Amino acid sequence: WIVGEFNCSCVGISKCLAAYCKDDTPNAKYTDISAADAKEAQAYGDLMGVKALEILDRAQNPVDTSRLKKVATDNLGLCRQPLDPKYKCALAEIYVRSQPYGGSDKSSNGHRYDSIPFANGMIAAGMSCQLIHYTHEEHYRFFQVCKQFDAIIVRCNPGQIKADGGDQGKFDD
Repeated sequence: WIVGEFNCSCVGISKCLAAYCKDDTPNAKYTDISAADAKEAQAYGDLMGVKALEILDRAQNPVDTSRLKKVATDNLGLCRQPLDPKYKCALAEIYVRSQPYGGSDKSSNGHRYDSIPFANGMIAAGMSCQLIHYTHEEHYRFFQVCKQFDAIIVRCNPGQIKADGGDQGKFDD
């Protein structure tokens, strides 16, 4: 497994900030990002995909995630998964049910506002990248499904697992 956590502003994906919900933009979505900003953000996502591809070393088909609760309402902006992916990746997110919009980093569909460029970068590099949400009620099932991936990109802001009623230590272990 390879696990990486980083903030959007650290890697230039802050170009996607137009897609996250806040009080004055409660219906923000991926298509609210300007074409120029989306192109620049996608360049970072593509670079991430290339680097991930260099790390992974065996090909498999996408994982069956149907046992996990579907949290997001859609995958707007996500590219089609490759028919024969070189590697299988997941991008793990969390939706804080007690917070407006599911947390300060969400688009109106329940995904992080920067998840689509990251996932599309993996896809552009020839890998599958499935968007999945962690819910503490499904902790064991979530990690059983995660074992089937070659790589997992964790995009859960610090404190969000606890804010949703989960245990960050349990998740980290």
